[in-house]
Amino acid sequence: MSKFAAMAMIPLFAGFLWAQDQSTRTETHSTTTKTTYNGTLVDAACQSSHTEHHESRETTTNAAGQTTTRTESSHNEQVDCPVTTSTSSFGLLTSDGQFVRFDQPSNTRIVEVVKTNKKWSKAMSDRAPMRVSVVGAPNGDVVVLESIR
Repeated sequence: MSKFAAMAMIPLFAGFLWAQDQSTRTETHSTTTKTTYNGTLVDAACQSSHTEHHESRETTTNAAGQTTTRTESSHNEQVDCPVTTSTSSFGLLTSDGQFVRFDQPSNTRIVEVVKTNKKWSKAMSDRAPMRVSVVGAPNGDVVVLESIR
């Protein structure tokens, strides 16, 4: 093989190596998992406590060979740290007893939303529980808020 033929082969092999390098390249895309949380919005700055009481009663009556079943359920919830007009750090108590904290930018967004919602403003002044649905992404021990309603 002549010197010129060998030199002509170098770009050809370089092209093969470059093509191989490009075909084996991997790209990583990170995705965020969004979760919907339903529960009661609370003031996370104070000691949060959540008391739930479920009661069911079933009565069976036999009359002339017939059975009647009646079930009554009651649900009482007490939140010791309701959201007020001065709340700046929020948490969410879910019905299964889980406490969810929000990151600081999410707290700022919640303050803006709560103060502009007339129904929630009344609940704050009455110190009533504020039931909400939150869509967000867990990030460590906090949730990054996407939406609240």
